[in-house]
Formats: sequence, C-alpha cells, structure tokens
Amino acid sequence: MTERNPFRIMTVEHYPILQVASALSAMRVSHDIDPETLKKAVKFIRKFADRYHHEKEEKVVFDKVRGKRIDISPIEAMEREHEMTRSRVREAIESLEKGDIGNAIVSLREWANFIPDHIDKENHSLFPGLDNVFTGEEKNELISDFMRVDERLGTIDEMKRLADEIFVEILSKTGNAIVEARAVPKEDRDDFVFRLADLMPENATLTVMYDEKSEELEKRLEGFEIEEMKRKGVYAFRIKKGEDQQKT
Repeated sequence: MTERNPFRIMTVEHYPILQVASALSAMRVSHDIDPETLKKAVKFIRKFADRYHHEKEEKVVFDKVRGKRIDISPIEAMEREHEMTRSRVREAIESLEKGDIGNAIVSLREWANFIPDHIDKENHSLFPGLDNVFTGEEKNELISDFMRVDERLGTIDEMKRLADEIFVEILSKTGNAIVEARAVPKEDRDDFVFRLADLMPENATLTVMYDEKSEELEKRLEGFEIEEMKRKGVYAFRIKKGEDQQKT
C-alpha cells in the first residue's frame, strides 16, 4: 500500500467503483447483456464496493468518528445511503435468480446512477473534513486497520482488475459509458478519464461530465475523436477511439 493517508486511500478506492458505475449507468433493457456479466458486476459491488471498501468506512473510520466529540450526522447520512444502494443490489440479485435480466439491469442502473453523487459527497466534503479531525498517530492506526481488511477481503489491485473486466465486457455490448468525472478530485480527474478512454473497446464512446475544459486532457487524448456537448451548467464531451487508436 503506497498511500499513507487513510482518506486518500478511500478516495482512490472510489475510482474502480465509479468505473463500474460508468458502464452500468449506460445499460438499457434492450441491450443483450450476458447474465454472467451482470453477476460479475454484482460480485464486484458486494465484494469490493460494499464489503472491502465499506468495511473500511463503516467498521474502521465511522466507528472511530463516533468516539469523537463532533457532529456525526454526515456519517449517518452516508450510512443511510449505503443501505439504499444495498437494497438496489439485493433487487438485482433477486431478479437474476428469477432469470429476469431486464429488472436486474434496471436495479443495477439505479445503483450506478446514484453512486457518483454519493462518492462526490465523500470525496469532496466528508473525507476532507474527517482528515482534519484525526491526528497523525490516529491516521496511522486507521491505515493499520485498513491493511488488516486487505489481508481478509482483497486488494485494490484485485478491485481494479475486476472493474476493468466488467467495464470492457459491458461496453462491448452497450457501446457507451456515462462518466461522472466531477466526482473525482481535480488532481486525479484527467488520469481517471484517460485510463477509461484507453480501455474502451473499438467503436465505443465515453460521455464525460466535467467542470470545465481540460486542455491537458485533450492533448493526452490526441488520436481520439472528441465532441463537445451542450449541457446546462456542465461541461460535457464525448470521446471515441479514432482509427489510429483502434489499431493500437
């Protein structure tokens, strides 16, 4: 584990979750998605988004926050949102068990549409706020607890590998992902979008939501087709692989 700030660790763990949500959010009932791919998405959400990541949030960080004399209403709000997302996943599982692929897609898409806003609140408000109420020693203790979670439940590298598989499999069927990049802190945003663009299968498109135009990102995306879109209050654009990119 290279990151030494626990809140930075949790922020970075959000990126594979956003990646999977980006793919799931563009699914439609009319798409011919393999049930095994949907089951793989459910596995990712339950194993990594919920158990692996939320174990660190709820059982490590949030439990320690409750021992401090601060307002805990923000973490209670996040826990309620965690429960809401779990209910969508349970609905998807029930639908898959019945062979109802259409309703499974709807439930997973609802999960995916909600996740970026939830992560945005944690990345840009909750985690920076909590970073200021823990001492350096307490942060080291959090990291030690995180390492014990890794030993039991997985690693960020495993999380990324499965997210990559799901992302490519779904885009090969839908042809599009909807990337709410504003949930990613600005210092990581260009890297996040470029990585997804590089993973895209042939003829797929990313629809990306940004705060503002990034000339640096456009330079890195040389060889990709970029189309700006007019969205009220949002700088949005589409990325598609050009012929040169498809050959690489």
